Amino acid sequence: MTEATDPYVLSTEAGARLLAGAPWKRIAVIGDSISAGIREAVPGYQDLSWVDRISAVLRRVHPDLDEIRLARRDLTLTEIRRTQLRPALDFRPDLVFLSGGGNDFIRPGFDPATVRAELTEIVSRVRATGADILTIGMLDISRAGIVSAKHAEAIGRATRIVTRITREVAREHGAIFASFTDHPLCADAGIYCGDGLHLNCRGQAFEAAEKMRALAAHLAARSEAA
Repeated sequence: MTEATDPYVLSTEAGARLLAGAPWKRIAVIGDSISAGIREAVPGYQDLSWVDRISAVLRRVHPDLDEIRLARRDLTLTEIRRTQLRPALDFRPDLVFLSGGGNDFIRPGFDPATVRAELTEIVSRVRATGADILTIGMLDISRAGIVSAKHAEAIGRATRIVTRITREVAREHGAIFASFTDHPLCADAGIYCGDGLHLNCRGQAFEAAEKMRALAAHLAARSEAA
């Protein structure tokens, strides 16, 4: 399979049609390694991160698109807020992409209340500026058979806790939410890197497509409400 025939992938042209008329001209990317697009090459797929793909689509809509990428791997939500939120807001984005929470639950002392508080602070401050923010429910990697049986149940449970909290915070503050947690492709080991944690280039293409579909659904709902 290549990306041209992959039903889970959108080409730049298809993405541009889907997001035709999108208003976003300044995007900020904050978060952990998911936002940073850590990846491995896959034959038949372009070596692009999910944000590379979305940027290419939005540049078809707005050639003057500007962006700032602040995401760094290995950060908790507290670290994301402390190091990235202010620079992101100073950029004056109209669309922010955020992923976070995975590093919170793989470290000792996982506290869902802290996850909720940090997500609420980040999302509410972005929304207070009038910008949109897209948050995600992480893929449940425990379903792909790439996590040791010893840890799979705990990872699956923690992933769902963070996904639920993220969904609730997004709903409370009018953010855009794209959930990957129960997507059927979660169980396909062929979308992951050799480290068993990150998405390879096929997975990045899939992530980009799902986020673009979430953005398009948001625009459609906004249009219907107007």
